[in-house]
Amino acid sequence: MSESQFVSLPVSSGVSSQNAEIISANQPKTRRPRSSPGLYLIKTGSAYMFQMRLPKAIAGEVKRPIRVGLGVIPKPQARKIADKLATIAREKFERIEIAMSKANNDENGFWPLMEDMLGGDVDGLDEEAKGKRAWQAVTMSLKSALYDISSPPPPSTAEEEGNFAMMRGLVQIAQEKARKDAGEDYNKALGDNAELLARRLVERAKDDPVSLLMPPLGGGSIGKGKISARAGLVNAKVKTEVDKDRRFVEREPSDKPLFSIAASEYLAQRVTAMGEASGDIKTAEMRLNIFVELIGDHPIDRYTPTDLQAFINLMQFWPSKHNDKPSHLSAREIIDSNRDFSKKSIAKNTLQNGFMGVIKPVFSNAATQHDFDNPVKNVALKYPKAARDAVSAEPLSAKKLTQLFRTGVQSPYIDDVMMPLLGLLTSRRLGLLTHLVGTDITEKFDGIWVAEVEGIAMVGGKWVRRPIKTTESGRYFVLHNFLVEIGYVEWARKQGDNFLFPQLMQLANPAKNASKYMRRLFDKAGIKDSPGERFHSLRGDYISQAREDKKIGERERRMQAGHALGGDDHNKYGWKTLTESEAEMFATLPLNPKIDFSMFRDLDFDQLAKTRRRPEDL
Repeated sequence: MSESQFVSLPVSSGVSSQNAEIISANQPKTRRPRSSPGLYLIKTGSAYMFQMRLPKAIAGEVKRPIRVGLGVIPKPQARKIADKLATIAREKFERIEIAMSKANNDENGFWPLMEDMLGGDVDGLDEEAKGKRAWQAVTMSLKSALYDISSPPPPSTAEEEGNFAMMRGLVQIAQEKARKDAGEDYNKALGDNAELLARRLVERAKDDPVSLLMPPLGGGSIGKGKISARAGLVNAKVKTEVDKDRRFVEREPSDKPLFSIAASEYLAQRVTAMGEASGDIKTAEMRLNIFVELIGDHPIDRYTPTDLQAFINLMQFWPSKHNDKPSHLSAREIIDSNRDFSKKSIAKNTLQNGFMGVIKPVFSNAATQHDFDNPVKNVALKYPKAARDAVSAEPLSAKKLTQLFRTGVQSPYIDDVMMPLLGLLTSRRLGLLTHLVGTDITEKFDGIWVAEVEGIAMVGGKWVRRPIKTTESGRYFVLHNFLVEIGYVEWARKQGDNFLFPQLMQLANPAKNASKYMRRLFDKAGIKDSPGERFHSLRGDYISQAREDKKIGERERRMQAGHALGGDDHNKYGWKTLTESEAEMFATLPLNPKIDFSMFRDLDFDQLAKTRRRPEDL
């Protein structure tokens, strides 16, 4: 690995250039002036900063030096810290250079080493991108090392050392037991008596952990003392960076905007794309404000992956129900009230796709707008087991579908009556069906009616935006002939540029309220024993029924359901929408004879659409 002896001296604003004379790992022969801080150091006001450049072999086009703030400390202390950081940096440089020089099929594992050093998937990156990754990897390593240097842990007590010894003993026992189970050579004294020895070791640590520091009896065999794992588990609960209150963690100065400003800019772009009244925007605002309340409002480029992990660790205690999150309590008070999980926990999907799905884009958007390296790019986060897994939708029996339809038809509201039937006969999402207008429905082929929902549509004489989840959702889908037979298609066409569910569309968040009303309808129909039986089940039932028709292939089912075309590249060629013959198969798909559909005939759709919900039904 090579480094140039002399380097250029550009520095960021606020850093004195006269003190940034050299940042090379090789000391020049010329004498430095007495006022110079020394190698790898510059001074900004009264504070010192470590500074070093990446070697050319791994830097690519990256000219930006690595800088780590040391704070206001005595010069001798800054000098010692700088020397230690330089040693760590050179070791990192060497490892990265070795990784970059190896072939993809190298038996020592080129890609795993690169991804370990540089973070995330590096396959396909050019040299400049790899240089940026290298800069990020070394910078984060030095910041972590600085914390260890500045705040070394206190020496362990005899009791703590005893606990460590207990844990080492348990690991040794487990290893011999694993070798035995795998059919390998093993220590019979340990492997054959693993459970008994572990239990004794744990009890011994409980009664007298210091005794574990005594030499083992019998020339290396484990003694007969009592042991307990509880002492070791207590010792394992040592606070780390992720456990700190991230609101008050010291961060380096920055000229980049605060997270709150960057988040507001991001939301403004979404408002432009989706419309200010979108419920998604309000949900995003709520989630981003919770992040700021828990982690703090810092310069956008001064966050680290640790901040995101700390947020997730806190949010595992976030209650799942709205009533358990009173507005007069702060976010931390709400979390503290549920540390025993008595109010249930947030779903993993909500954390992973809901909260992180809006927090991470703020960083990526700001990195582009304000020219800095995204500090949380490609970060791998761990989600606690306490976070509930998503409940998969389950199929509904013909008996339950009949119960659901009958309960809906007895309602005076058109969404209760028609939404379940549309869900079953179209396989489309509830949010999309909620935003249907009469002009969406057209006769695409002779006798075959379809609906096509565009993102921008004329509604009531005004152009409005409608939330379309994916590009595929905007493709037309076939309406079953049964909807034509009962007169629904004719009635829907007469509504022109008005919504087909007008009462829902007068609410602040139509799709969210539609989901709430559907859950009530399922409960009223007696379908409430399994959380997997819900409106989304109707979509799955339709797709499953279409799968049973051997003439309808997977590609056609995906287009009708609004899914992306899967499979290989060959499968993605051809029309991106259903052809006439394909559409005809969906329009005439046989109805399940076990379900009573006759109740949908002779309905007064005009009266149903006019009926407003009573206050008690809202």
